[in-house]
Amino acid sequence: MNVLFVHGYSETSLGAYFDFPARLKAALPAAGDVVLAAFNSLDDTVTIDDLAEAMELRVTALGAAWTQGPWAIICHSTGALIARRWLLNRLGTGNAIPTHLITMAGANHGSTLAQMGKSVLGYVQKLLLKQSPTVGANVLTDLDYGSDFLLKLNSDWMKRWNDGSLANLFAFSMGGDSVGNDPTLQIIWQTHEPGSDNTVRISGANLNYTIIQVSHGAEGPVASAVRPIRPVPHLILPGYSHFGAVSGILGWNSNPEGDLPIDATVRALSVKTADDYASCAKDWQNAVDTWSATNQATHVAPNGPPSAVNSTAVLTIRDESGRSITDCMITILDKGVMDAAVAPSAATTVTAANNVSNAIMPHSPIQNNVQQGSYSFYFDYNEYVATSPHLFNVEASLPQSLVSFVPLQFTQPASLPHTLFPNEFTYVSLTMKRDSDQTYALYRFGPALPLPGPSWMPFPPGRLP
Repeated sequence: MNVLFVHGYSETSLGAYFDFPARLKAALPAAGDVVLAAFNSLDDTVTIDDLAEAMELRVTALGAAWTQGPWAIICHSTGALIARRWLLNRLGTGNAIPTHLITMAGANHGSTLAQMGKSVLGYVQKLLLKQSPTVGANVLTDLDYGSDFLLKLNSDWMKRWNDGSLANLFAFSMGGDSVGNDPTLQIIWQTHEPGSDNTVRISGANLNYTIIQVSHGAEGPVASAVRPIRPVPHLILPGYSHFGAVSGILGWNSNPEGDLPIDATVRALSVKTADDYASCAKDWQNAVDTWSATNQATHVAPNGPPSAVNSTAVLTIRDESGRSITDCMITILDKGVMDAAVAPSAATTVTAANNVSNAIMPHSPIQNNVQQGSYSFYFDYNEYVATSPHLFNVEASLPQSLVSFVPLQFTQPASLPHTLFPNEFTYVSLTMKRDSDQTYALYRFGPALPLPGPSWMPFPPGRLP
């Protein structure tokens, strides 16, 4: 089995792979040719789509013989986004796609660090550590929660995964749960979130995710949901962080518990059949369930430390024409409290909001600073379930008064037990109805209608209902 390694964002040396390729060759003698990718993600003009197109040129140059038989791509961090976009682009070209895809701490749904990376601090950090005057601004834009790139990639991936286009691909995801021991990572909140590896959240690495679409229907809100028809094996590696020789998912090889990333990679690459794939997914899910139970047991809400069992939801709000809505109020209420009042008062609403506030992690929501209609929330999953079901209430406004939006209230689709799943990502696409009634009028012509008549703004009396 030939293997292509794809590194992550901001790497400038093949040392990014540490000795992981050598350890894999030693643990998996059946591994054939091993190729290491190298690309520039720090140029501010480069996008992930650019890197995916360039990847196609390089893979094609390896020759058809290289991709004959089983072959694998193992990618780290942003490399997972490049590889997945490349793979989707390659479908239908007649060229072979890999039999195995392993994303290790893959930023499959983005990173909390994306916006900070484009700040002045990000430029200074890259200049000092990478001797680069640029930070890869477009790549970081793509990495921001709810970006146009991520919304399209994960929508396309879900469609292809469920329609059978990727039926011959065995995909796997894994990530660590430790922020590491570097004290500088404690300076800013983005690098020591509970349930993350200091760069990517556990939920952000997981290739199991949910897409929910909500819109106004004739008799109220209509919500539908889609999830992967084949569960993707996902594994949490205790004690591993995003990078580095000490605790890093690629670099740490002296864990007293064993070389867990190599063991998991060997297990993934040994999968040959659909039954074995399903068995791996079940085994890894059992391990994640054990990890979740352990972390839940150490969390005493509401005064205990934040739980590491978390979920992320990105709400993308648009109108019926697809325009982003950038001025809105999103309220996540305990539905039980709201249902108890026939006409909820302001006090009842505040009480309801307080009942669920423990589930929303600090620093939420994060508004995407380019696709400003996207808002990401980070949830303590156990708190969320304890106060469920929830009512989501979205209200929006425009600077002018003639056009308004009809408020949208919804709970999870009937097909789902909850809107969120533990250690997973949820995309909620909201389509709000514009109320433009005040922009248009009809008048019945007759003796009672003087012409030319008064100018409007506002419309004069006599408007037909």
